[in-house]
Amino acid sequence: MKMRPIEQESIVDNGKEIVKQENNEVKIVASYDGRYQKYMVFDVELFNNTDEPLTISPKDFKAIPLDINKNQLISANGQYTYSYEAVEPEEELSKVRQEMNYEETKIKRAKTVNTVLFIGGIVAMIASSSNRNPERAWRNANIGETMVQVAQIKRIADHEHYYSRMDKLSGEQNTWMNENFKATTLAPHTSIRGGIFLEANTQAKYVQINYTSDKSNIIFLFEQWFEKR
Repeated sequence: MKMRPIEQESIVDNGKEIVKQENNEVKIVASYDGRYQKYMVFDVELFNNTDEPLTISPKDFKAIPLDINKNQLISANGQYTYSYEAVEPEEELSKVRQEMNYEETKIKRAKTVNTVLFIGGIVAMIASSSNRNPERAWRNANIGETMVQVAQIKRIADHEHYYSRMDKLSGEQNTWMNENFKATTLAPHTSIRGGIFLEANTQAKYVQINYTSDKSNIIFLFEQWFEKR
C-alpha cells in the first residue's frame, strides 16, 4: 500500500514526503511510514507551541477513509460511516502480555494432559503383559501404544504452536514497548515523536488524518493506492 500527502506543501526526506501544519497550540510534522499488521503507520512529531503543559495522546488522532469523491466511506448496509482512532501503545502492550500469559497457561495445561496420556499408555502396556487373556492383552497393548503415540505427537504440536505464538507475541511486545508516542504531558515548547498507528481501510481512495483537541483541529489528506504508479 502506498500513500502520499495532497493539498499541503511537502518536502521529501529519505524518500518520504513530509507535511507540516501548525497553529498557536501545536505544530505537527507527519509522513507515511508504512504498514504494520492491519495498521497504517505515520511518523509524527508534535510540538507544544504554548507556554503551558499540554496533555496529548495517540487517540487525539483519527483516520477517516474517503471515497474517490472525498466523501467519508459508508458501510455496505449504509448504517454507519468508517473512522478509526489511533491506538495507544501501552494498551496494546497490555493486550499482548495478556495473550502471552494465556499461552503460558495453555502450554502448562497441555503438558499435564500429555503426561496423563503418556503414563496411562505405559500403564496399559504393562497391564497387557500380565493379562492371561491374549485378546484382551493385545487390545490393552494396542490402546497403550496409541495413547503413548498420541501423547508424543500432541506434545510436539503443542510446543510448535507455543513457540510460534510466543515468537510472534514477543515481536509485537517489542514493537509496542519501543514506540515513543504515548499518552503524556508535554512541557512548554517541547515535542514528542513516534509512530501513530491507525487501522487501514483498503477500500479508501483517500485518507483524512485528523488531530483534534479542545483548541485545535488539524487535518492532513493522503491519497492511497496499491498498484505501481
